Amino acid sequence: MTVQGFLTFDIAGTPFAVPADRVEEVAEATRTTRLPFAPPQVEGLATVGGRILPVLDVTGYRSLGLVWAGGRRGGLLIVLRAGAGLLALRAGRIGGTLPAGRVTHAGAEPEDGGTPVARRLRHGGLSLRLLDPDRMELGRGAVLGRPSDVDALTAAADPPAPSRERASVRLLMVEVAGRPQALEMADLLLVFPLADLRPLPNAPAIIRGVAPVRKRSILVTDPLGVGDRPGGYAAVLRTRRGPVGVRVDGVRGVVRLPLDRVRAGEAGAPAQVVDHDGTWLDVRSGARMLGDHLDDIGGFIPAGGDPDDDLADSRLPRRFYRRFLTFVVEARVYALEFEAVRRVVEPSDRLRLPQGAESFDGLTDVDGRILPVLDLRRLLSQGPAGAAPATPGIAILVEIGGGTVAVIADGIQRIRKIAAEDVDPLSDRLTAAVIRLDNALIPVLRPEGLTAASSAARSGGTAATRALPAGTSAP
Repeated sequence: MTVQGFLTFDIAGTPFAVPADRVEEVAEATRTTRLPFAPPQVEGLATVGGRILPVLDVTGYRSLGLVWAGGRRGGLLIVLRAGAGLLALRAGRIGGTLPAGRVTHAGAEPEDGGTPVARRLRHGGLSLRLLDPDRMELGRGAVLGRPSDVDALTAAADPPAPSRERASVRLLMVEVAGRPQALEMADLLLVFPLADLRPLPNAPAIIRGVAPVRKRSILVTDPLGVGDRPGGYAAVLRTRRGPVGVRVDGVRGVVRLPLDRVRAGEAGAPAQVVDHDGTWLDVRSGARMLGDHLDDIGGFIPAGGDPDDDLADSRLPRRFYRRFLTFVVEARVYALEFEAVRRVVEPSDRLRLPQGAESFDGLTDVDGRILPVLDLRRLLSQGPAGAAPATPGIAILVEIGGGTVAVIADGIQRIRKIAAEDVDPLSDRLTAAVIRLDNALIPVLRPEGLTAASSAARSGGTAATRALPAGTSAP
């Protein structure tokens, strides 16, 4: 079978590629369960898209001499069809699809022996190691030494159905105004975060500006209606006039869907719609989004743009997520936005104030700074009002209204990354949102609501009122 193109990416800072038609999807890395007696390159098993897959990390091949910088492994898993099943390859940054006609082939180097590297690809001054999924045997003939055990690992994922293997479509899933959108991958060059977007005078309304990427400039447009919201990403598409970026709010990743979940769109609508997780989405192509505008915006596309430039030295961002700190109060789990948390410390002695509220627990000294103490075990208590907690608990230093408050809980759980679609906003006095985690709903406390609830419980004009966060400097 003729290879049409290659997906490019890096592993531990070294460029690699795999045949694009062997890629099922790209997903954010999940927790891996290690396997006893597995060879170094077999990281373990992980659940990816509801399937249990073996995870391969090629830094385990010592001859390649690869080490993840700072001990932090790549945060993406590339799901590949290999042999009779599927496996997940750990990777770092993801580049674009490199057309087969724009590369030359060279033989493998001596250090590639005994590894899944089939040969080298040359593209300009870039040399990429081409991985052959069929050579990723997960340790056959190596330390494990028992082919039957290796076959059991490979069989952990069911082989893809013939319709999925031969008749499927690869899509980039993005978000616009909190809603998913599907973009065709055929003309996608790269995706990059928008950090410095410079507006252009006298430009058509669809143009948002120009953004620098890898020592060059990319024209950024807004055919999907993102508007003036800050941040976001640009999906750069190959057009007949050169690379053009399409603005989106977030990027979820790459999926491969069988054609039986794709159908023709209605008249006047996008050419195709696709069933993704029970929702029918328009499949948007660069030609349909930009075709009618290309002549108008062509003069604004930066000079020197090569329509066939793969820009492979870029990154596909991880799934859009938010971070929360979860903790326990009276055997119940709560959360706070991690961006509002300054530190977690052991509670120290407190100076209690007269006429303070039951939840307001006085003042404490943290590294020479006097901070107000708010005890959630009293504020959120389900027992008798004012009951003294049996343990000192733990102090979470939370930024509230420009100052810092020591918030006391029974214990800390962990920092969690939660996908944006699993966070439901609320408008309660104490609760800012609810996150769905492990089949449970966890309230996200509103920092300002905590002090408001404490203020409502105490009389005005006390020393406690004057001690709360206004004018309190952060440690």
